[in-house]
Amino acid sequence: MPMLPSGRFVEIMSDRARYHATRTGMRVKPGMAHSKLYPLVDILVEHPRAGIKNGQRLGFSGHTLDDAFWLKKWGASDRKFFQAWIREAQQVRVIEQARRRLLAEDETPRERVFDYPEKLYSYLRHRVEILDMPRADARQWRRTLRNLDKVGVQREELERSGILDFLSALPDTQSIDKTVLIDTMDFTAIRPRLTYEFVCAKGCTLPFAEVAQKLKGYELQLAGLPSSDEDIGVIRLRSEVPSYKIGVLWPKGRANSKAKPSLWFVLGPYGAAIDDATAAKRFFFDTQEQAVDAARSNALRNNRARCDLVASANYDYMTLHGGEQYREWLVTLPEFAQTHFTGHYMERNVLVHIRTKIRTSKCGARVLFIEELQSDWHQALARKQSRGIIPRAPYKKEWPALALKLMIMHAAAENLDGIAWADGAVQELRYDRSLPPLRRLYDKTMPAMINALAKSWSLQIGHGEFDTRSPWLHAVRRADVWRVEGGTGKFATRARYTKDEAMRLIERHSKAVTLPLPMVLFSDAMREHINTHGLPLFGTKTSHPPHPVPICRDTDQS
Repeated sequence: MPMLPSGRFVEIMSDRARYHATRTGMRVKPGMAHSKLYPLVDILVEHPRAGIKNGQRLGFSGHTLDDAFWLKKWGASDRKFFQAWIREAQQVRVIEQARRRLLAEDETPRERVFDYPEKLYSYLRHRVEILDMPRADARQWRRTLRNLDKVGVQREELERSGILDFLSALPDTQSIDKTVLIDTMDFTAIRPRLTYEFVCAKGCTLPFAEVAQKLKGYELQLAGLPSSDEDIGVIRLRSEVPSYKIGVLWPKGRANSKAKPSLWFVLGPYGAAIDDATAAKRFFFDTQEQAVDAARSNALRNNRARCDLVASANYDYMTLHGGEQYREWLVTLPEFAQTHFTGHYMERNVLVHIRTKIRTSKCGARVLFIEELQSDWHQALARKQSRGIIPRAPYKKEWPALALKLMIMHAAAENLDGIAWADGAVQELRYDRSLPPLRRLYDKTMPAMINALAKSWSLQIGHGEFDTRSPWLHAVRRADVWRVEGGTGKFATRARYTKDEAMRLIERHSKAVTLPLPMVLFSDAMREHINTHGLPLFGTKTSHPPHPVPICRDTDQS
């Protein structure tokens, strides 16, 4: 991490190359000039408010290497240093990483985009359309619009629509036609996008070909391998896309005898040595097979190697036992003018992330089960020290409702029987501590929002019984190894397991239970209405009056 002559630390990063390529409509080609990759590379700088010594906290500057004007703000010595630094070999590799990632992703789709957000309509627009006011002056329109909260229009929807800004710019007495007023409404900036990502399955294979290439001792050292000047490396296998090399070390230029284990190594796509991803961080392997496995594992984690795709499961260990089709959904705001990044995902402006499974209740209802809803953005805004640094996010009070509406639309489209979710008690067991904010979200806020939506169909929340295992234990990641803990200190292991081993340990030490959890089942009329008309972007009022239809339930929902 270099320090500019002015004393600020700086870094570059190409991890978000896909985001920048999508934003700019850029198509990366193999023969594209190196400098053409600059729009894909972020500049990170030490945040002036970080309060951390030695430049340990870097943040997005908001600029890429292609932005010319940002450099003019720096002093001459900073500019000269930075321009020379990005031409060094290590930084060239970071920039070239953007090319390799996007070329690999061109053949490997990474996300599925759903159209449910397009079916979220404006209830404000509906209420204005049915007003018996074909024309009025600006002052009358403002007064009328502010009174629409009495019929269920949310204040934030009115403010975010742009309609009040339009009226405020006009003289009070200017007459405006209702059709003109409606045309000024624009929710593009806060229109959500719903996706989930794919990753490569464990069965990935890299297309290795046999080669014979010698590397001198200094080349091995540049790659990060512990070796001497007299050592020689021999590359035996190489894959093209992504580029991995498997080689063997000849100490002091001589091949090992059969009596001694070989020293196999792996070089990644950017020439750096790959370790074995364990706590030991070994760079040498006893067999060629071990080295190949390390290359495949690294390709799966970092380079989206071509193979069978499965839905991303970064946090599947934080779920109730059982169920199927685990998904991690991202609700993003791609058109929002300001930019925010969370700690969980690298996507821009993640408003909410949702984790779900498909579960079947004891009475046979197949439902979309919500394991967790979370808005890192709004949580960050709630911390006093974050205010002024983080942009004010939309849907301040509506983000749980927005997430629930999108999940309800998915459940209806997939012809599931309804939705259910882990309540506050399960959440507290999962995190092994008392969490009043989560209790409020899962036991009060979510039920109130769902009841308000389902009320139009005379439905209410009941409880479904689900077979699972007691959630008193949970897995904790430490670097690349896992441990298991729970029961407020009653159970704890050392960090020595793989994730699969940790999950098996949890299952072995958790008894089978049946949990009564909140659930609402859809009527045919509700499902048909949602699939045909969608749901409101804000609030819980629908613009098409539905008709209630009685349904069978696990437990009494009346």
